[in-house]
Amino acid sequence: MITIISGTNRPNNFTIHLANFVQQKLKSSGEASQILDLQNLPHDFVFNAAYGKQSEAFEALSKKYIADTNKFIFILPEYNGSYPGVVKAFLDCVPPKYFHHKKAALIGLSAGMAGNLRGMEHITGVLHYLQVEVLSKKPKLSGFEALIDANRILIHENSIEQIDAQLKKFITF
Repeated sequence: MITIISGTNRPNNFTIHLANFVQQKLKSSGEASQILDLQNLPHDFVFNAAYGKQSEAFEALSKKYIADTNKFIFILPEYNGSYPGVVKAFLDCVPPKYFHHKKAALIGLSAGMAGNLRGMEHITGVLHYLQVEVLSKKPKLSGFEALIDANRILIHENSIEQIDAQLKKFITF
């Protein structure tokens, strides 16, 4: 099972649409996946789970999407030159052992020119600390709004090719 993590809790975001696109690609390859939309995190998780007082809802979410999966695809929009703080808070609140010896792929997106290159570098260090192997192929989708149609579906051919190549490699990683 692959968990696709839609890396923002901002309402009306592009990231969830890209997560759905990636899930459809995986499905067409015969791979089982699920999406963890960080918009659905319990609102108080960071004040409880970070200090060992996980709610039942957060514990169930952690087990379903992290402990009970083998691989992760993080879709990371650029926020302030890195990845969103809610992703870091989430990683800090999940028991580290849930991540150990698993694998991850990263897809960066930004309104600007770098496709969240810096944010993907930052989270790679955090994931390595959690004993997660990170695939080296990391699509960087720059100027994201120009790459999608009116329904927020990715239509930019080069970006689609990058994601296809990454997923092909990630499936056998």
